[in-house]
Amino acid sequence: MTRRPARVRVEPAGIDLPVGAGETVFAAALRTDLTWPTICYGQARCTACALRVVDGHQNLGPPDAVEQGVLRQLASRRGRRSSRDTRLACRLTVTGDVTIEKRGVRANSRNVADAADSADAADSVEVADSADVGPAR
Repeated sequence: MTRRPARVRVEPAGIDLPVGAGETVFAAALRTDLTWPTICYGQARCTACALRVVDGHQNLGPPDAVEQGVLRQLASRRGRRSSRDTRLACRLTVTGDVTIEKRGVRANSRNVADAADSADAADSVEVADSADVGPAR
């Protein structure tokens, strides 16, 4: 039995993004031809991909040490404590449906709702490290 890809609802764009097992939200966005704000292209350096989790916290993969460090720096620059709602798309994996807020995300040439087939394919192959992902638009 094949597991259905998790769905990340991206607001305010209203996009449902299928995310394969072990795939980051950023990698899924690239795979489905979304424009996602970035400067470092998945290196966890620029924080341009930072998003706010609105719903589905129980379905978030745990932040790795790199993401934790970057989020601490981001919180300190903003003059506040780290928030469990802020995550980096280039590091975030999900195990179930999640709703996030990220401004600047938009669909390009293909309909993201029809990208479930490519998410199924992502489940069956090893997902590349975000450092190996090509540039976002």
